[in-house]
Amino acid sequence: MPFRHRLPTFPPTARKCIAFALLLLGLPCASPAWAGDSGIASRAQRVEAVARQMPRPDDLAFAQEMQRAYASAFGGIDDAARLREESDADLRLHWQAVESAAFYSDHGGLIDAAQRVFAELERRGLADTKATNRMFGFLLEVRRFDAARAFASAHPDAGLPSLPVFVDAPTGDLPSVWRFDADGGKAERVGIDLRPLQIIVVAGCHFSADAATDIARDPQLGPVFARHARWLSLSPGSEKLDALAEWNRTHPSTPMLPIHDRAEWALITQWTMPTFAVIKDGKLIGSTKGWRSDDSEFREQLVALLLRTGLLEAGTPR
Repeated sequence: MPFRHRLPTFPPTARKCIAFALLLLGLPCASPAWAGDSGIASRAQRVEAVARQMPRPDDLAFAQEMQRAYASAFGGIDDAARLREESDADLRLHWQAVESAAFYSDHGGLIDAAQRVFAELERRGLADTKATNRMFGFLLEVRRFDAARAFASAHPDAGLPSLPVFVDAPTGDLPSVWRFDADGGKAERVGIDLRPLQIIVVAGCHFSADAATDIARDPQLGPVFARHARWLSLSPGSEKLDALAEWNRTHPSTPMLPIHDRAEWALITQWTMPTFAVIKDGKLIGSTKGWRSDDSEFREQLVALLLRTGLLEAGTPR
């Protein structure tokens, strides 16, 4: 899974307003060429500094921050001609910066920038398997499925997975997920009605897998989750396709449903895995985070949440 201005000569408030207006118009809020600090290394450091900030805002706000940080540092100097002028060392730093930004934000402009930098890496023979896999994932993340399929065909030695057929059915105003068929060869977009009382599990790490196994075996929790829970991961590309296939193979009773678009799931502000979120009438009414098989405190917190929200009744056999 889990997404975040430096316009000199203007006061801070004006800079923020200008950057926000440009973002709304879909234009890069980049530092102009005369802004000084033209070194690629220092520009990359500015992007990395935003990526490392703690604590972070919610995921969607952080995604916007990363998009703005990259645009401020590299906007206007990442076209193909300018990239050819960078040294190999600077180009690698440029890739690290755009990779960090695109890792946290699925803004289409960032993916375009990543494609340009990757293309120049590849032209020079500098694109390694890690970068190739990352670029493939970025294309999937923004749902450029045809481009991802073509990219995989052009890189047969990179070990990229075969793509399922993605059926992008309209879902109206409902947040949506991809539901894979039994053999993983087809994924259909389906809407999720968040009005009924239900559990949304933010999943994807090994603690999530432990939770799925433990909960399925739990006489108190198992029946509740079987009736009311959905297990969601980040979108394809953010979550690797082979990891999704492995989860669904080993947890057939709790299939993983990768989300279509992070923005559709804004009610879950941070994609911390695992998070157990109780939803009713489209609103988050309670949540708890974390799971360890050898620590009963996490189970007790989950039981308390389910009792508090009416999904468990007091006196239910443990």
